[in-house]
This record gives sequence, C-alpha cells and structure tokens, in this order.
Amino acid sequence: MNYRMLFIISLLTLVVGVGGILFMPTGDSSSVGEGGVALSETEKKPEKLITLAELKRDIQAGSLLQVENYSLTEIKVTEDNPLTNNDLTDVLALSKFKTLQGHLVAENLKSGSLLSPSTVISPNDARFLLSSLDTKQEIAFRIYLKPTERYILDTLRSGDYVSVYNQKIAYRAREESIDKNSLIKIINKLLVLQVNVFQVLDENNDSVKKQDELAGEYIGYISLKVNANQAKMFYELEKDSKLIVLPSVDEAESSNNRGVFIRKLRGNKS
Repeated sequence: MNYRMLFIISLLTLVVGVGGILFMPTGDSSSVGEGGVALSETEKKPEKLITLAELKRDIQAGSLLQVENYSLTEIKVTEDNPLTNNDLTDVLALSKFKTLQGHLVAENLKSGSLLSPSTVISPNDARFLLSSLDTKQEIAFRIYLKPTERYILDTLRSGDYVSVYNQKIAYRAREESIDKNSLIKIINKLLVLQVNVFQVLDENNDSVKKQDELAGEYIGYISLKVNANQAKMFYELEKDSKLIVLPSVDEAESSNNRGVFIRKLRGNKS
C-alpha cells in the first residue's frame, strides 16, 4: 500500500471523527419520540387559573367563615400541580355574593392553612345545619318573611349577625283601632345560618314544586342559631306579635333583654 492510499484513509477517518463529534446529540437539546418527531423537553404543560383561600387566623371546626378570616388569591399553575386540590373556583361560583362568608369549616385549621372544597361546607349543603349546631342545646329557628320584607333576603347572608325585635300592636279598647306600634328588642346578635328564597311556582311547569308549605304567603325565610332559652322567648310572645329582623349593632347592653321586654308588655315603664 503506497503512501497516497494511507493518506486518504487517514484523512477520511479524521473527517468522520470530527463530523461525529460535531453532530452528536446533546442531552438538553431534544428527544426523539416514537414516530421519529423531535420533542422539546422544556415543552410547557397545560395551565389553569385557580383561586386559593389562605386563613388569617386559627379556625375551629363548626365555625362560620367571615370575610376577615381569609384572603383570596388567583394564580396560574400547571394542571398536575398539587395546589389544584385547594382550588375554590367552583365553590365561589355557587355563592350568591362570590365569597366564602357563612361557609362552615369542617375541621380545625391553623392560621396560614389553605382551604379546600373538602374543608368548607356551603350553606346550601344538606350537612350544613347539623354541622353548625350543638344539637344538645341549640336549634335553627326560622323566621318567615313576607314580600314587604324582601330587603332582608336581598341584604343578609349566612354568617351575618342580626337583632330580633317584637312589633307589638296596641289597640284602643273600645274602637278596636290601631293606637301605636311598639318595637321592642328581644335578642341581640344572633348568627344567621341560612338565607332561603322560595322558588317561584310555575303553573305551566309540573317539575317546579313548592319548597315549603308556607311558600304561598311568604317569599322565604332566614334560619337563626338560638339556644333553648332564646327559643323559649320566641314561643312566649303573644300571637299578634310580629318579628322584625335588623342588622345587629354592637352595643354595651346585654343581649338578653327579656326583663325589659316583659315589663313593657305589661305596661310597666319602670
């Protein structure tokens, strides 16, 4: 073999070696799929917008959330991110006021914890009332509302506090005409558990049923959390008494006004 042939072989070997080094695939450039199509390892995964609620203080199981108890944040995460388990977008969508106020906390949670659909119970959930009450000493007392009291259904929500008044109508003994109205506070600062508006009955639609036997006369009701003594006060009222519900105002006076209430009903000003 002459020197020219050795030179050509050596040159070809060198070219092949250099070419192999230059065109060798790197570990972070691309990968080849089953069909021979190069796929980027840094390809973005599908993302979604989620809503998170972080507690600002410790919350005990059975408590109703207030707007000052938590903060809401919207962030984008990949669909396989564990934070999607804490997404409350669907829960908020079902809320009339798009908040978590009045939702029940199902377990003890520390400040900084993230709420999730499994740790909050909506006021519309069948479990809500029983989970909100100590059934050994508390009940959900309903106050039915007429069309003239629509403002109550429009403004109150679960988790609000209200005061309940008795509107006592006094009659003149002889003429049986109305003399005056006396508005007397019975109980201050009762927790609103539920606000329920009756569904309008559609006579042309058999699938629409009345939600309550009193739906014809009333447009809805609110459920208040009361203990046995408070419930007794309601049942001791005279038949012609009318309950008036107004937002609760913080006052220095005691929430139990039973003594004053009874004295006024008896006409004793002292």
